[in-house]
Amino acid sequence: MSKMTAEQEKGIFKAAVVVNDEAGLPNFMTMFYMEPGTYKPEDVPEMFKVDGKTVAAVLISQYTNAMINNIPVSLPYQKPAESMSLDESAAACRRKGPGWHLMTNAEWVYLMKDAAAAGHTISGNTDYGKNADDPEEKGYCYDGYTVLTGTEPLSWSHDGTPEGVFGLCGNFWERVAGLRLHKGVIEYIPDNNAAAEDFKPQDPAWTIARTEEPGEEGLPFGNPLYLDAQCGKVVLTDGQIAGGWNCCHMRDLQLAGSLKEVPEIIHRLGILPQDWQQEKAGIWVDSELEEAVPFRGSSFSNTSNGGVTALFLNYARSFVYYDVSFRSALYLEDWKLVTEILKRA
Repeated sequence: MSKMTAEQEKGIFKAAVVVNDEAGLPNFMTMFYMEPGTYKPEDVPEMFKVDGKTVAAVLISQYTNAMINNIPVSLPYQKPAESMSLDESAAACRRKGPGWHLMTNAEWVYLMKDAAAAGHTISGNTDYGKNADDPEEKGYCYDGYTVLTGTEPLSWSHDGTPEGVFGLCGNFWERVAGLRLHKGVIEYIPDNNAAAEDFKPQDPAWTIARTEEPGEEGLPFGNPLYLDAQCGKVVLTDGQIAGGWNCCHMRDLQLAGSLKEVPEIIHRLGILPQDWQQEKAGIWVDSELEEAVPFRGSSFSNTSNGGVTALFLNYARSFVYYDVSFRSALYLEDWKLVTEILKRA
């Protein structure tokens, strides 16, 4: 096990563990766990805030999931699952047992922050089995374009270690829960509540991202934030939208309306990184759809616009494709379960 670096030094640890689900299937997981009493409630990282509680641990599949007997699993030397809709992927993860869920946007963002804190740039399969920027980085390519789980080099781990989460950049786009566009409006599920429940399109829990976040009274203020397609580019705005779809490198995204800089909520949701003006990874949006759900991390074919920050908000939740997959995660409320897992590890 290893202690997390810089950003999360206050008693948050991680360890590579193997956990069986209720079907008895083993899963290779990276467990992030927080010692009781480490944080004041207001300082707890969002990933550990689930349904109004502070959980003891969040375990994230080390590998993009494969399917065994209709159950998703995180195992090495597997072909990742493909062509499953958002609702099908989420339901499959719930079948693993209590606490299991489709990986959330909050968890994805946490991994990106952990990588930055470790000083590691996440790499991956963005060029048919190899990395577009460094062709010497490659995994075992079984079909001419995608690689088997567990055959990736360490640079494809989120923190550059064997204990990290692999496959976040390239190979397959991955679904995450808790983020969407609703007719261009950016909406999210607060904290890591998307781990506790699969929120349907009309659920009132969906929260509008605004230029300023709610005050102490809990009342929203600030203008709603939109992602739109205008003049051949993706636009972040708090003003009127044209309606349409397009994509661009993040560095080419334009600000409109009254925005002079990117609001903090956009960085917190991982829609744009802090250094977005230098980021070549792509962003795709469709502001005409009733609901556009996210794919993250790019695929094997994103040679010029791939990367862990790449974000696709361009399709409905029913959309399926052969380069879109997912991974499961698990939260644990009981510290005793965490210590038992560590003993077995």
